[in-house]
Amino acid sequence: MEEKTTGDFVLTRFLLDIAIDIVIVVVMVLVIRSYLFAPFRVHGPSMCDTFNVYNDECYNGDGEFILVSRLATWDLFDWAPSDLERGDVIVFQAPYSEPGEYYIKRVIGLAGDTIKIENGYVYLKDVNGAFVLLSEPYLNEENLGHTYPYRSSSETYEVPEGEYFALGDNRTKSSDARRCFQQLGCTDQSSPYLTMDLIQGEVELVMFPFSHFRFIYDTDYAL
Repeated sequence: MEEKTTGDFVLTRFLLDIAIDIVIVVVMVLVIRSYLFAPFRVHGPSMCDTFNVYNDECYNGDGEFILVSRLATWDLFDWAPSDLERGDVIVFQAPYSEPGEYYIKRVIGLAGDTIKIENGYVYLKDVNGAFVLLSEPYLNEENLGHTYPYRSSSETYEVPEGEYFALGDNRTKSSDARRCFQQLGCTDQSSPYLTMDLIQGEVELVMFPFSHFRFIYDTDYAL
């Protein structure tokens, strides 16, 4: 009887250890995904040629797996380990869609910026009040000089405090801030700007396929 009781105790202890390990792993994964890094998959052509290019062609379906850093989304008494900058690629919750639908775009305007889209190019107002052409080396030949406002020839955007203005790199095929991230374009109730609570984080690297593995380096895309 004593040997059976001892055996039952050992088995119970073993199963309890496994359960505790599983709980620890699950909690760690949840913490990492919520506060540090999270994986996403790029769908569609809106960020070509930066993402989803296979055999030199822009892919229209589910493509590359990316890793997103959440450090810029922290809010510890108005402090975060890093800040989003112009040129960063971000993943965010689509403002006017069902929960769980995410977009990937590039930050073009920061809080306080005035952005003008005209004649196919993006301009940024400098400290002297003049609009200066924004350098955009990430645009391919098909998109360079082909950034057009939706249903107008010229559009100016004044980015509110605490918000961001984002465009896709594949300007001719991107539903971005120019359309308020909607197929039918902006309405009186919609905004072209993104609040931080919608942003999931900054894209740091492409994880898969392994042949596409690369880091997405920060680059100063200022004037």
